[in-house]
Amino acid sequence: MSKKNVKTPMKVIPKNSRIFWHSYVADKGGCGHIRVIIPSLLVNMKRFGNLNINLYPQYGMNYILDGEYYKNKLFVIFQRAATEDQLKIVKYLKNNVFNKTGTKIIYELDDDLIDVPEWNMAADFYNKNRKNSLEIISRSFGVTTSTEHLAKKIRKYNKNVKVIPNHLPKFVWGEIPEIKETEEKPKILWFGSSNHFSIPNSDKEGGDFGSELINFIRKTVDIYDWIFVGAMPKEIIDIKDKFYHYKWTTIFEYPSLIKSLNANVGIAPLLKHDFNRSKSNIKALEYIASGIPGVYTNITPYENLKNVCETDNYMIDRIEHLANNPDFRKETLEYDYNMVKDQLFWEENDNIKKYVDTYLNFFNMRLPNED
Repeated sequence: MSKKNVKTPMKVIPKNSRIFWHSYVADKGGCGHIRVIIPSLLVNMKRFGNLNINLYPQYGMNYILDGEYYKNKLFVIFQRAATEDQLKIVKYLKNNVFNKTGTKIIYELDDDLIDVPEWNMAADFYNKNRKNSLEIISRSFGVTTSTEHLAKKIRKYNKNVKVIPNHLPKFVWGEIPEIKETEEKPKILWFGSSNHFSIPNSDKEGGDFGSELINFIRKTVDIYDWIFVGAMPKEIIDIKDKFYHYKWTTIFEYPSLIKSLNANVGIAPLLKHDFNRSKSNIKALEYIASGIPGVYTNITPYENLKNVCETDNYMIDRIEHLANNPDFRKETLEYDYNMVKDQLFWEENDNIKKYVDTYLNFFNMRLPNED
């Protein structure tokens, strides 16, 4: 066997190790919260094994250029950096600071920045800045993504890509509640950002809700209580007085809001587009953590769940079956929970350890096994 095919064994972090890193988050409300802030808080609270290993992840949104700050940092994470100014900062730090401290750059990415649908409200920004983001990715020591589908796309620009699945913080979401009993009108829930729909008052058409599903909503507002949290399709704005719409709360209040709605069915339609194939199953995790059985498009993030649908008409059939059948709701939630239970919460199944090990693996290191 040639030497180039021999992998160096992972080095176990020794007793009394202290490892520091810093993350620059792009947002505090979405993937920056889920993938950087929450795991950083949980890592700071944990000690691994009996070897007194201390890990010190720090994070912020304001860039620090002082070289002294990075002297003890093993790596720095740039979450979804994309602008020309951010590229300049990465170049400066890499050429003038990290070449002295030995600090490495890891790029963190939860969404596909390459193939954004034209109707998506983020398309103009990422199309304008695609060259910058891809250059930052190519200059990075490594990249983390939330899915293998996205990792495969990014490996065209950086070979050193690892996958960190998304998880939920159990200390925020709590225990999974019991299945909701059907009230006078079954409640059907969708929640998400405006990125799922074309912008109101724009000439761009499209979105993740198909025309048959839109028509079904319009026809059944007197049969079901339709609930939207965050955004809503612009195609039903004219009947918004006939369904419930809640604005976003803070990221820590949001799980309580979702649970308080007592929804019987959650839906997650996605347009079959490569941008959506790169998405994680975060919406399914959130439905399951809220005790809500779901109906999903048959697309990569959801393909192992019970109710996955090729067409709007089949999705409509599954929605109605769940809405009117409590036993099927229980069956669905149990099935879906068993599919994701190892992934569901950061605090379970050694997911925090796996998170740390993924970053340490870039440096051929790992944490010791816990006794």
